[in-house]
Amino acid sequence: MTLDLFTVLIIAVSALAIAGCLLLVSWLQNPNLRALGLWAMFFIGNAIGYALVAARGNIPDIWSILVAGSMLAAAHGTLWTGVRSFEGRSTFVPLMLAGTLVWLVASQFGTFYASQSARLALMSAIVAAYSFLSAVEFWRGRDRGLMRLLIIALLLGHGLMFVIRIPFMGSVPLPIRPAEVHVNWHTFLFIENIVFAISLSYMLLSIARERIAHSYKQASLTDPLTGIPNRRDFLERCEALFSRPAFAHHPLALLLFDLDKFKSVNDIHGHHMGDQLLKAFCRVAKSVLRPNDIFGRVGGEEFGCLIPHASLTEGRAIAERIRARFAAAAAENAIDATVSVGIALSAGPGQDFRVVMMTADQALYCAKSNGRNRVESCSTGHLPTTLNGPGAPTIPSPIVEDILAETRKTTAA
Repeated sequence: MTLDLFTVLIIAVSALAIAGCLLLVSWLQNPNLRALGLWAMFFIGNAIGYALVAARGNIPDIWSILVAGSMLAAAHGTLWTGVRSFEGRSTFVPLMLAGTLVWLVASQFGTFYASQSARLALMSAIVAAYSFLSAVEFWRGRDRGLMRLLIIALLLGHGLMFVIRIPFMGSVPLPIRPAEVHVNWHTFLFIENIVFAISLSYMLLSIARERIAHSYKQASLTDPLTGIPNRRDFLERCEALFSRPAFAHHPLALLLFDLDKFKSVNDIHGHHMGDQLLKAFCRVAKSVLRPNDIFGRVGGEEFGCLIPHASLTEGRAIAERIRARFAAAAAENAIDATVSVGIALSAGPGQDFRVVMMTADQALYCAKSNGRNRVESCSTGHLPTTLNGPGAPTIPSPIVEDILAETRKTTAA
């Protein structure tokens, strides 16, 4: 029994087309992920190329040879470009189309155009080259999950199949069951393409879903106006840092910032200027803070910063620099804007972060009461370790009320 090459080819075209459509639909739902669109073009381009090959004899050779080869080469170049885009690297269209250009130039020579073995050898080399290049791009990000390693193995295997194909351009029998089934190299490669299309499309969709889920999570933890961590992310990261043993015996300074008379800025200059002022404060703060300091927006015009391994003196020095630089930046734009800062220091192992934050909020309240545009700190020598400890600070602040409400929910749960 001999497998029908034409039937296998049609199945391969169908598998590639379906894979391309699935990726295309996914891209239309997530247009920001450009790689999905490029990968859809890869599968659809492959399907069109193989469909033209299948129609050979019924259509002019220029379509089944020149155009089909160009489509297949361009499709694999698009695969490599999609991988680079997905990994956040620059894409270069001339390199993406280099395989197509080579094919078109080679096809201008009559001896090449007339030789089926020469055409198959060149196309195999182009497909293998782009497959290996795509595997290399994924290899550079191999530490981001097991699925990437599986994709690398699949791409390497796909490329290797085409490399092995080059010496066997004829219809060399490949026995699967002696005296029963014989499959030539063409049929075997089309079967491999079916498996490749189904497997690769599933894997690419899988890592794309992971990327989309991660982007949604990041969006839920990022303040849309300033681009810094929002209140939820800030509190979670601070809580996590407090629970790490490496920081249990080292002081952590918590700074709370509140822009003074921010409502007046909105009323006088408009909300657009108010938004610009918030962005300007974030730029000033990030220019002073270190990369490992945790900085976030905890309210409308309120910001927080947790500084690991910092004494109260160091915390005050950082707060003063931010306060002075912000006032100077606002003055350059003819806006009378200042910021008040409250500081608290962790009291040692077992300290509840929320208590430290409430204490910093008490210091911020003092800074506001004492005239604004200043830095105040509260004594941390007798801080309670929990919210219910003796001497726990009680300040009528929206931040404190939110923290207490969350604490009650957590306790009830």
